[in-house]
Amino acid sequence: MIKVAVADDEQKELDTLCGFFKKLQAEVCEEIAVSTFTSGEALLAEYDHSFDLICLDIDMGGKTGMDTAREIRRKDGQVIILFITNMAQMAIQGYEVRALDFIVKPVSYYSFSMKLRGAVNLIKKRKKRNIVLPTAGGVQKISTDQLYYAEVNGHYLYYHTVQGVFKQKASMKELEDKLEGLSFKRCNNCYLVNLKYVDCVNKDDIQIAGEWLKISRPRKREFLQALANYMGGIEL
Repeated sequence: MIKVAVADDEQKELDTLCGFFKKLQAEVCEEIAVSTFTSGEALLAEYDHSFDLICLDIDMGGKTGMDTAREIRRKDGQVIILFITNMAQMAIQGYEVRALDFIVKPVSYYSFSMKLRGAVNLIKKRKKRNIVLPTAGGVQKISTDQLYYAEVNGHYLYYHTVQGVFKQKASMKELEDKLEGLSFKRCNNCYLVNLKYVDCVNKDDIQIAGEWLKISRPRKREFLQALANYMGGIEL
């Protein structure tokens, strides 16, 4: 699922863009969850690093889209930013916040589709990476999309994957750095979990690929929030 935030102080524009995203979703065969905000302040108040794409109107009352983008960039260097504006001359400032592109109002679906397809392809590429792991006979390349969870024991990591379990001498911190921006979260100090494969939550336990793992008390709230964000805002 791709999570999108759209901020515009005109409800009519928000409704139009939501309709466009719904149409695009069917065309690219990818689930797109859209959250709308009527101001930059409202978006910043709820920003939690779960969004893949931010669409901002530049000319909003209160905090402008450019000011909002600057604040987002201080928190998040990875999220894709796209400006939607009736002031094409302002879009050049988007380089300051590393904006991917801009769309000029009034927005046509053709223009929207052309720009957003590129953004969707970029997001899909980001959502999985390859990890090369040592095996008895050489090496094994796995996609992060096939990794259920990683377990640390001493100086070794154990990768529980679709293909089986692989062992590597490495730290959990090293793996977390490699997987930054993907759908992985620690449920305790020992386990780094792929949220995609969480099948069940039962009090202090989660089920993943048929196994039950413990959620530690210090990490429980943050882990469940990350899981809720991944599942599209479901309250847990």
